[in-house]
Amino acid sequence: MAVYVVVRLWIREGRELEFEAYERKAARMMARHGGGIEQAIRLMAVGLSESDEPFEVHVLKFPSQMSFQAFQEDAERHALASDRADVVTRTEVFVGVQGPVYDSTTDGLAGDAGPAAHV
Repeated sequence: MAVYVVVRLWIREGRELEFEAYERKAARMMARHGGGIEQAIRLMAVGLSESDEPFEVHVLKFPSQMSFQAFQEDAERHALASDRADVVTRTEVFVGVQGPVYDSTTDGLAGDAGPAAHV
């Protein structure tokens, strides 16, 4: 079962290029474990201080919990931890599985077969 990871990332002001370089390295590491960054969303923190909202939110996808765990334990990832810490000031991670598909063209859920199973 595929695992989705939502990551909220705060970075040091003026370090966008270094952040992007690190994330390209991280994406290559994820690919080695069958995963990847499905979506990177750069937020527009309108009216909020930089500390209130993250710089980016990433949606990652891995084919299984085991592949996600392998990425987390990757030796290269650990070797780059200090580079990441120089740029990223705060990280929040949420791990889950795909939920129901909400179909806007019908009154119910696409393929809705009753109450959803809890994971």
